[in-house]
Amino acid sequence: EKISDVSILLFCLSAISPEKMAEAARYAASTLKPGGMLVFRDYGRYDEAQMKLGTSRCKRLGDNFYAKSDGTRCYYFELDDLRRIFGEEGAGLEVVELKYLRRVYGNRSEDAERRRVWVQARFRRPA
Repeated sequence: EKISDVSILLFCLSAISPEKMAEAARYAASTLKPGGMLVFRDYGRYDEAQMKLGTSRCKRLGDNFYAKSDGTRCYYFELDDLRRIFGEEGAGLEVVELKYLRRVYGNRSEDAERRRVWVQARFRRPA
């Protein structure tokens, strides 16, 4: 415990059942030294992939939680979810940055666009 200056969670918390996310966040926070930073990026609510998964009832595991065709699971976060899970009342970290990243990607050969939404955050362990 308390061995890391920086820990990174990239697209991994979304694969965990929502009931176990708080425990995972507390563990990640416990690895940080005082003043250490947790960097986070994952899927955001209303991402195009969520909208496509949402049309199939058999793929819905819970609120904003789905099974992909390859068997992996995926939760789509709101900023308040992260504040609750990692913030002072959750894993005990200070919120440094919390925002949505929105991008539109074009595929010219298919004349199609994909609208992606991610959440990005930085949290600091109090000194």
